[in-house]
Amino acid sequence: MVCEPKDTPDSRAPMNHPSAITPPPVHEDMVIALQKRRLHQILRAIVAAFLVACALSAFKGVWLTTAFEFGAVLLLLYALRLNQQDQLSRATGVMVTTLVLVLSGLMAMDEGLHDEAVLAFPGLLVFASMFSSRRLFLALLSLVLALFAAVYALGAGGVLTFAPQPQTIGRLVLLAVILLVTALFVWLLAGDLRRAMRQLETDKRALIDSHARIEVLAHRESLTHLPNRALAKDRLEQLISLSRRNQTMAAVMFLDLDNFKTVNDSLGHAAGDQLLCQVAQRLQECVRDSDTVARLAGDEFLLLLGDMADEEAIAATATKVMQRLGTVFNVNGLDIMATASLGVAVYPRDGVDMDMLLKNADLAMYRAKDAGRNAFRFFDPAMNESVVEHLHMASGLRAALGNGELRVHYQPQFDLRSGRIVGAEALLRWKHPNLGFIPPNKFIPVAERTGLINDVGAWVLETACREAQEWRTQGLGDLVVAVNVSPIQFRRDDIEREVGNALERCALPPSAIELELTESLLVADAQHVSAVLQRLRVLGVKFAIDDFGTGYSNLGYLQRFAVQRLKIDQSFVRNMGTSAHDEGIVRAIIEMAHCLQLEVVAEGIEDAVMLSKLQAFGCEFGQGFYWSPALPAAEFTAFVQKHHAATAA
Repeated sequence: MVCEPKDTPDSRAPMNHPSAITPPPVHEDMVIALQKRRLHQILRAIVAAFLVACALSAFKGVWLTTAFEFGAVLLLLYALRLNQQDQLSRATGVMVTTLVLVLSGLMAMDEGLHDEAVLAFPGLLVFASMFSSRRLFLALLSLVLALFAAVYALGAGGVLTFAPQPQTIGRLVLLAVILLVTALFVWLLAGDLRRAMRQLETDKRALIDSHARIEVLAHRESLTHLPNRALAKDRLEQLISLSRRNQTMAAVMFLDLDNFKTVNDSLGHAAGDQLLCQVAQRLQECVRDSDTVARLAGDEFLLLLGDMADEEAIAATATKVMQRLGTVFNVNGLDIMATASLGVAVYPRDGVDMDMLLKNADLAMYRAKDAGRNAFRFFDPAMNESVVEHLHMASGLRAALGNGELRVHYQPQFDLRSGRIVGAEALLRWKHPNLGFIPPNKFIPVAERTGLINDVGAWVLETACREAQEWRTQGLGDLVVAVNVSPIQFRRDDIEREVGNALERCALPPSAIELELTESLLVADAQHVSAVLQRLRVLGVKFAIDDFGTGYSNLGYLQRFAVQRLKIDQSFVRNMGTSAHDEGIVRAIIEMAHCLQLEVVAEGIEDAVMLSKLQAFGCEFGQGFYWSPALPAAEFTAFVQKHHAATAA
């Protein structure tokens, strides 16, 4: 489907098939066929004229002239046959030669320059202009003039005697025939000329239309007819010039739809196209006629505002856009919400050319997405610094994976009822050679955005399984190691293979590993996740919901995915002593989990008071600084051995 464009000259250009861009060529065979048809018509007319002249001569008893004219008929019939055999050039030559010789002979035998044959020469010249080159036409014209001069000279010198003939009905008929044949020549030529003029006019209109179409293709995209990047750049340069001259601001707004992929994947591309067209229309309604709305690609749009008085006016337009897109769209009878994230860069503060303004608006747009989407953000220099830091972080992380800078530390998990160590959570650490330990909340998001989380996650899983097997070999018991799995990592089709290979290479039973998943992962791709969890569960792998209470906290997926444990987020546990509200949340989570036959792990236990309350609430397991922070593998082994010794004593 194609959107209706705004009523602008370039948008009204026809959007026909590409074949309309270039007028169909006039092929040479078409010209030859036309010439053949015209020669056939003319030959028939001339044959008829000579038959009439032959009859008149016979009626008058002028047998020499009759024989002469009858010979001309035979030669013209021969030319007609050649024309039917597609020998156009030979037929034309026979005809011209016959006419010149016959007409010359008639002039010499009858009345010289006063003969009716003289009137036929203009028609012969018309014919030559239709069927021959300029050189042949001029040659024929010269020959006719020379012939006239020769007849005159012969008559004036007494070589030939020309007797004037009386005016008779036969002479009138002959003049009428010559006039009709000449008129036929002229009429056919005029008709062909008129058709040629009409064709030229049609070709001219087609060429104008094709130029308009090319203009549209060059400067507007085909679905919404909005300006493309090239035209947007030109418009922005004009707006910048206007703002510079008027000492005002210009704004570049980079807009990206938040859930367009979902619409496209679930309802189809046709529905996605309809949604894009409706979005384009609403965006145009939010700006002035002097502003520009462009579509860059996919679900990315660009709004260019010029001659803005201040940032409040820009913010007002951004707010209007958010409100306008915040209402439902009707696509194929379905009501669809299509919110957007919008980034704003302001000229001249954030850049003086399109590339810089667009880059900064793009950064601001991603900051709006990070803030929860359905929002707009103005660019500030700190965003650029963040991007530079991100690039350095990604580069360093890629090197860290190969240089052995990544470590896995283990925080022990305790059974709160017996006090024994039952397992550990594997936590990734990065020790940079120059910066020291980098917090996970800084480099994990970078790893997820760059795709490095897949390689990093596989490495952590393999390392944790290997350490868990060594604990068993060292006699530390059947400890379970909990490994966090990123949603990006889990959505890969080979997550099952990675888990299976790690268990097999380390000779570790599946029951010794627990995968910690986020609530957002379970909700975002429920069907795929459910199938993967079911297959891993058959192997014996355990699952826990990490940071429960901070996300969707949906009871439905807890039953659907049949996880074994919930981990209460440490923010609730740490605030139990100071916040009755958080304490109530912790108690509610534990009671709800028990109703669903789930075990509970409390994170962030830091003192005996927290521990006592959790034990009173019936919480089964816990971890935190009350016992130990996350430890390197060797220190964790020593800690467990020491704890076992103390417990045994």
